[in-house]
Amino acid sequence: MRTLSLVVGLLLLAPEALATGAALSTPSPSGTATVPLDQLIPLYTQRQAYVPPPPTEALVKSQLKGRLSTDALQVDASFQVEVLADGRWTQVRLLHLDADTYPTALPTLEDATVGVVDGFLCLLTRKAGRHAFEVGLTVRASGTGPERRAQLRFGPEASSVPLQLDADTSIFTLMEPLPTSGEGYAVYPVQGVVRVGWRSASSVSQSAKPQVRPPMEPRIAEATATWVSTLEGRASLRVSYTLNLDREQPLELTVPEGHKLERVTLNAVPVPVEDATEGVLKLKVAPSRLGETSGALEVVLARELGVFHLSGRLKLALPRVSWPVAELRARAHFPAVFNYRREGGSLEQVDAADAVAATASAPLPGKVLHFRQYLVAASSPTLELGYSVDISDSYFR
Repeated sequence: MRTLSLVVGLLLLAPEALATGAALSTPSPSGTATVPLDQLIPLYTQRQAYVPPPPTEALVKSQLKGRLSTDALQVDASFQVEVLADGRWTQVRLLHLDADTYPTALPTLEDATVGVVDGFLCLLTRKAGRHAFEVGLTVRASGTGPERRAQLRFGPEASSVPLQLDADTSIFTLMEPLPTSGEGYAVYPVQGVVRVGWRSASSVSQSAKPQVRPPMEPRIAEATATWVSTLEGRASLRVSYTLNLDREQPLELTVPEGHKLERVTLNAVPVPVEDATEGVLKLKVAPSRLGETSGALEVVLARELGVFHLSGRLKLALPRVSWPVAELRARAHFPAVFNYRREGGSLEQVDAADAVAATASAPLPGKVLHFRQYLVAASSPTLELGYSVDISDSYFR
């Protein structure tokens, strides 16, 4: 066997030499040792092959939340990246992306950029400091039939953390039992990969039947009316109806005597007023949008009240509709030179503080009176007002 001889020498200084600063020559012990060459070469090779680890450029703290859909795993990822290097570009690879894993929402940062580089979700910056941000991801599932599987792989700079999974067990069945975490489940990574498997719940797929909603009884949830009159007696009446219905329904509107129908709009679309026969307008009303249960009908009428005298009486009426009205609110804007008092009719007067009137697009002149009526069914609401000259600010009072 081939051997290699080593000579080991050791020089010892006497204590007196340390005290006086002079070196004393003493016999140096020496000797030889024999080491097999096949044992010495590996020791030398291991020492030469040692490479120190690269310096840490960033510290990453991650948090993942996921929810299941029929064909994908939706992930909301939160990151806190502490970049240590300053003045040079640092690339922190967070997640591995592929054809089935792609970002759906990327943040906008001031001193850094988050994007896809070489198949990784990366943070790029040249400024040291902490960067906190959130990313939305979609992981498309693979598999055939009702079974689905999805996986998410961490990048080399990100530590592996569990995925907090929100899975509705009435819709999905998890293929592997998972530990619960709060209101969901915890999916722990294995070798830097989070894997989730699920399938549609068999009970839902077998027992699910289309739900047939019973027809909604059409009604008017709220109606608002506004009278506006000039001193010469030219009055206009605007009535807005909030409709509750789930499909096309017939509705009849009867114009009060002495009124002229000027304009009708259904869901902001004008309706021809020539269709009214003997003051009765027959309409086909429908929800404003498909699948909704509300609509809007607006009617504008005009009437000549006659010239106001020093005192007198006004008889007012609203259109009669074929649907029940849950609540009716009305306002009257009449000349300010008169005092008004309610003398009859189905509408009850209320204080301005208790009235919730519709907001006008522009302030209206005159004195404002508020009225209200509940549960109007197939009748024409009426109002009788007496008026007399207001001399409260006059010299002769």
